[in-house]
Amino acid sequence: MHFFDLPQELLEAILAQTSRGSLASLARVCQRLRPLVERILYQSVYLRNHDGEKFTYALDCVPSRAEYVRELLVHYHYVDVPDEEEYYPLYAETLAPTIARLVNLRTLVVKGLEFDADREEDDDIIGGYERVIAEAEKWDSLFAQSAVPGSQILPSLTKCEMIMNDIAPNEPAWDFSLRGAVLIHPYLRDLTIVGAEIESLQNHMPSPRSTPLERLSLFGCDVSPSAMGALLSVPRALQHLTYKGAPWCYRPTNLMPKRQIYVDMIKSQADSLLSLDIDFYPGVVDNPTVDFTALHCLEQLTVEPDALRGTGEHDPKNNSKLCLWRSPELKCQLPPSLKRLVLFLYSWKNPPDWRTLVILYNWISRGSLPNLEMITFQLAKPCEREILDRSLGDGSELSIGQAFQEVKVQLQFEHVPNCKDDGYGLFDCADCSISWRNMHA
Repeated sequence: MHFFDLPQELLEAILAQTSRGSLASLARVCQRLRPLVERILYQSVYLRNHDGEKFTYALDCVPSRAEYVRELLVHYHYVDVPDEEEYYPLYAETLAPTIARLVNLRTLVVKGLEFDADREEDDDIIGGYERVIAEAEKWDSLFAQSAVPGSQILPSLTKCEMIMNDIAPNEPAWDFSLRGAVLIHPYLRDLTIVGAEIESLQNHMPSPRSTPLERLSLFGCDVSPSAMGALLSVPRALQHLTYKGAPWCYRPTNLMPKRQIYVDMIKSQADSLLSLDIDFYPGVVDNPTVDFTALHCLEQLTVEPDALRGTGEHDPKNNSKLCLWRSPELKCQLPPSLKRLVLFLYSWKNPPDWRTLVILYNWISRGSLPNLEMITFQLAKPCEREILDRSLGDGSELSIGQAFQEVKVQLQFEHVPNCKDDGYGLFDCADCSISWRNMHA
């Protein structure tokens, strides 16, 4: 059988095993295979600095290419070049009109840039930031148009990830409020925001409980309590929330003076939230225990152990009248629905936290956590045996390990990198990454 006579599904399967470089060469030399090859090539598009212009031109030449794109990855960075006035501006938002043509786009990952060379006409105080605002309006307009009933703007988009500027712990955070219309996209189910300041969303608030967003991840963001409340008022039924990492910026505005405020804001999604990963980064010495009981559907919680124990003057270790493993005064702070608890100690400086496990045993043995199956300790400093072999406390003959075997809850230990060596990143790029802690926290 001649190669060209093979069924299209088989041809696609064969070509899908070929490298992108070989496919691009094949498209240039074989007109008969070109449409099929381009359908594969354009399924996932990766753009670096100034590739956006080439991508737009390619779609202008063959408009049908826009229909092939399922995933768009934009990876822009500042580079030091001698001809900055010619090289810049470089804004990912400039691509908004092109992105609007991608009717089958499912995943949009953008690492943008807020930079332009100095211009003579710039304002003496804010410099070229007026251009940043003007470009951000294009992004906002793109998503605002997508929310108009009957719109064909990004009708297939379900996942979006945003870092809209170069990020560093010694630089200001980028402003999410300038691009906040992404929240009102009518089909988006998974949104990740990295390194942003989220302070006010008044310009973008749709009707409460109006979007299908199921997963929201905030990494290294500086989020005010009111903004957290606004973010969580929008989804109809959010299932997974991650708020992790100290703000990846210089002089963050919000330092979590009261941890409970954030959990109280999360309560608006209590009827649907299944997993919560929340990181109460350092800031205040004396922290009361955080009460998670209102999250009555929660099945998995990831948190620092001292959130369940309290710190400073609120730490029960300082109260000689309490017996951690059996005092009924230690009220359970977790919902009965919980199935898995992950406790993390990301710093070598943290001593082994056995007291929180003893308190958890107290709650479990009293029947407060009937569905809990597993507790995972993520530790930067290996100390599994030191914890498991420690006595449960005065008046008990059991070790901590034996006590949890008795109540049939599995204890698991995982070794993780130090908090300044571990975090979240894009594109395997050091400049697109954050650590869970920085020089300020």
